[in-house]
Amino acid sequence: MSREVIIQRIEKSDLIDAKKELMIDLVNSKKENDFDKKVDRLYRQFSKSSTFKKHAEKMVVRDDEKLKICNMMLVMSVTLTLFFLKAVLFSSYVVNFSVDAIVGCAALVFSFINVRTKYRTLQQYDLVRDFVYLDVLSLILCILFKMFFPVQVDFSLIILLVDYYLCKKRFKEKAFQKLEAQ
Repeated sequence: MSREVIIQRIEKSDLIDAKKELMIDLVNSKKENDFDKKVDRLYRQFSKSSTFKKHAEKMVVRDDEKLKICNMMLVMSVTLTLFFLKAVLFSSYVVNFSVDAIVGCAALVFSFINVRTKYRTLQQYDLVRDFVYLDVLSLILCILFKMFFPVQVDFSLIILLVDYYLCKKRFKEKAFQKLEAQ
């Protein structure tokens, strides 16, 4: 079976996107042009090879780095957005409303961009549901702590940092589990 046909079959299969990407990379790196007809048999064959493990590790490390950057940017941008929301609610601006609004809106835009990138990456591994609960809970806690506690006691940044470290730790474990599952 030709390389193009097997790539089309891989893309149509019910594997998670990360597995599809790994298999397509492996098919493209193989020298021969004749492949087995069954995609699941091909995946089992590839998943036992050392090349697959190297590709999988590289892909997970690449996506882990992308998630680290997104999560760091989320911590900063969500914190700035929450500072702006609190300033609007209590009418106590750092500089004045215009400057605070520009910073708050820019932080909100960066938050949306990074959330979208984060969940696209997690969607490749079919891990969106696992991380949505953690992110929503941390955001709700941040809002509650930011709005109801005095300025001297700011737990929102701590909550966002805990969320960052939990996401960082859980991603590698879950990603390798999803790639090794058949």
